[in-house]
Amino acid sequence: MNLPRFFSRTAWAMLAASCVSGAAMAQQPEFPARSVKLVVANGPGSAPDLLARQVGNLVGRDWKQAIVVENKGAAGGVSAVDAVVKAQPDGYTLLVGGDSAITIMPNVQRNLPYDVKNDLVPVTKLGQSDFVLVANPRKGFKTLQDFVAYAKTHPGKINYASSGTGGAQHLAMEQFKQRAGFFATHIPYRGGPQGLQDVLAGQVDVMLIAIAPALTQIQSGKLTALAVSGLQRHALLPQVQTLAESYKGFEAGAWFGLFAPKGTPAAVVQAIAQDTDKALRDPELRKSLLQQGITPVGEGQQVFAKQIRTEDVRVAQLVRSIGLSVE
Repeated sequence: MNLPRFFSRTAWAMLAASCVSGAAMAQQPEFPARSVKLVVANGPGSAPDLLARQVGNLVGRDWKQAIVVENKGAAGGVSAVDAVVKAQPDGYTLLVGGDSAITIMPNVQRNLPYDVKNDLVPVTKLGQSDFVLVANPRKGFKTLQDFVAYAKTHPGKINYASSGTGGAQHLAMEQFKQRAGFFATHIPYRGGPQGLQDVLAGQVDVMLIAIAPALTQIQSGKLTALAVSGLQRHALLPQVQTLAESYKGFEAGAWFGLFAPKGTPAAVVQAIAQDTDKALRDPELRKSLLQQGITPVGEGQQVFAKQIRTEDVRVAQLVRSIGLSVE
């Protein structure tokens, strides 16, 4: 006789719990409910900055929310990563960073205030950029073979510029030196433009640099393009051979991705990845980025995370082989 009363009380308890749960869910607005900040681990005008702003415009339009870009390029992107790691893991503060901040800096600098592998969640790969090996025409190098032959027969006479010690350009050139078997003195600068200016002035022999900043000078004959660093010839420089044509399998360049703080809800990370990848498929955006020497990617979380693990192993081996450390 007491069974109906028991079930009635149970039903009421379940209904009350359901109402409380529903109310709690109702209090959590659908993402995104406000503006999202992209912290870029590079300065204004850099490839990651261009990606953040152009992709952010499209994603923000879909979300009907503002995407705010904040540049923190100091100290190899350490300040940018640190800011995002310490942010609330709610999807409203994200990192746009590349190989320099994610795989290179952790392998060359001790006592970082964070652990990239554990404190960040890869969201998606935004894009990648090939390098071009350029020389001042007055140096007399017409081809890659000319340059390598001279470097081998004149040890200690060749120098090269980079955007800074431990950066992607520096490691790519060291990788090329090892593969081709020559010595060249490294001259680091505080950014690629400064190094490129000294190559143009003839004060430095060669430089591996992103294609876009050097393209106008190459086209005008102020720089000689000796090779590009991707596996395929680049659409902006189709007449220029790849390093892989002479050194099988050689590939170098820079990549850029989107990251969230550890603890960001998986559903939020997935939503950000899907909407970002959708933006990267936009024909007009792709055309614009390709003209700037950036190849848009957008391949999702799992593929990107696997690539980072592979890249981290490669960079660690290269750093050890050249004895590089940045204190």
